[in-house]
Amino acid sequence: MLLKDKVVVISGVGPGLGRKLTLLCVKEGAKVAMGCRNTTFLNDLTAEVKAVGGQVVSSPLDVKNTEQCNALVAAAVKEFGRIDGLANSAYQYAPGAFEDVDLDTWTGAMDVTCFGALRMAKAVLPHMKAQGGGSIVNISTMETRKNRAGEGAYAIPKAALEMATRQLAFELGKYKIRVNSTLMGWMWGVPVENALNAWAKSSGAPLQTIIDGVAAQIPLTEIPTDDDCAKSVVFFLSDYSNVVTGQALNVNGGEYMNT
Repeated sequence: MLLKDKVVVISGVGPGLGRKLTLLCVKEGAKVAMGCRNTTFLNDLTAEVKAVGGQVVSSPLDVKNTEQCNALVAAAVKEFGRIDGLANSAYQYAPGAFEDVDLDTWTGAMDVTCFGALRMAKAVLPHMKAQGGGSIVNISTMETRKNRAGEGAYAIPKAALEMATRQLAFELGKYKIRVNSTLMGWMWGVPVENALNAWAKSSGAPLQTIIDGVAAQIPLTEIPTDDDCAKSVVFFLSDYSNVVTGQALNVNGGEYMNT
């Protein structure tokens, strides 16, 4: 178990990567504290974790709200006594070309995706300092490297989050707190499945044709799954990455490679 006896906080859990990451952390031995805005989903996932024997606390969480960020962390410390890891997965998605959008939409996305992660990092910082270290993982995207039309509100805040990752890694290393990011590409799960179904419907093409077209751009010739992508986050949360900090790991089947 890579996370045996560790306590991991996960922000912005949802039906895709967030759910898979939560269940994988539990499988790998972690106690989990999680939050999101959708309380119905949050309650259902809490019940799912308990059904497989996991230890979990959950709290409604809007990462724009500092009090709610602090409350989730406080609940984790009260229940489990410590915080070993934080996975920041909350984001706001608002597609639209730059020339067409109201920039308030973009500042709203920045507040969630980048500053929401910073609020969560602030909340866990005193506890990680007091116990002698920890790991923060910021979930980013391949789109900070490979531009797509109309994705500015998603990619620009994620790019800022990657700079924040390096800055925090530099500043917090003296406390043995590691800060890394994972750059996800296509991830086969509920959100992408819904997106590709909508794409197929709007284009009139068969769904399998759309899927095959996406997979053809990926050297491994398949769309990575949420499960496999979650493993990269667990790696950074685990002791296997004890001397790794300030790094951005491409997790996209080779669709983007560093040069």
